[in-house]
Amino acid sequence: MAEKSADKKKLILQTAFQLFSTKGARATSMQEIAELCGISKGSLYLQFKSKEELELDVCSYCYKIFEDKFMQVDEDKDLSPKDRLRKQLAVLLSQVMELREYLIMQFLDFAGSGKMPTQPDSVRQNNIKLIKMVEVKLKQIYGPEITPYTGDLLLLIHGMLGSYIRLLLMPQLPLPFERIPDHLLGLLDSTAETYMRTAPAPLIPDDAVIRWMEQDAFSFPKTPRHPLLVIKQIKHELQQADIEAHLRDEANESLSILEEEMIEPKPRRAILQGMLHNLKPLQEQTDLKDSYEELEQMVTLHLLPERDR
Repeated sequence: MAEKSADKKKLILQTAFQLFSTKGARATSMQEIAELCGISKGSLYLQFKSKEELELDVCSYCYKIFEDKFMQVDEDKDLSPKDRLRKQLAVLLSQVMELREYLIMQFLDFAGSGKMPTQPDSVRQNNIKLIKMVEVKLKQIYGPEITPYTGDLLLLIHGMLGSYIRLLLMPQLPLPFERIPDHLLGLLDSTAETYMRTAPAPLIPDDAVIRWMEQDAFSFPKTPRHPLLVIKQIKHELQQADIEAHLRDEANESLSILEEEMIEPKPRRAILQGMLHNLKPLQEQTDLKDSYEELEQMVTLHLLPERDR
């Protein structure tokens, strides 16, 4: 029974991944995923309590494939530390190319909503583990004298890889990803040699990168969005939501009134409060709950006296 449930969950993850890769998570409904899996929507919700949970698990599913390949390289003791690092960089970039459409749609969803995709905590913790592995390799490659500069080198790797990956996702800028590992290792060699020869004071403490990652410092700051952006997102989500037609129509009407009021220099408190009250049923809808609560929070700020904002 447990094996059958695991197979069903894997089918759902694979189906969701394909849909997220072709049309994006925002434009994919739970109903659509259920239909393509040949199961009921209720059965889907038995496996995943919400669409957000499914999105997080798809992200973890993709990361697990990469992590397994990465760890296989680390177990190859016939390779030198530098060759293992080179091969692991190649594994990372090859996986980016395999997931290219999925990653592009993730960024397009972010551009449309202004909300950065949430990273599962398990992925963040595993990223920290991988960074620590790379730190050990740097000391094996360059010797213990590189220790004061591992923070600088880790930040260099992190920043360069992030830039390369963004370029790989831009079809108008073809980048020979097979050459990137050697190119990056050449930069590391030159930088490490300069550090050890000139012995400057390190800019980044050797443990700072890991401490920052533990604090999730590499994620985008969570700045509030303008209510108009949230309204636009809810209107889009309403088109996909499985709710009664009259509730959808009433919500769209209230959102339009709220939208018109929010562009006024001084929105009227009674209108804001009334439209929020009308939209309250959205909080009961799994696919709309998070967006409604974000809208409620943003609009409530406009209801506060200016001295309290």
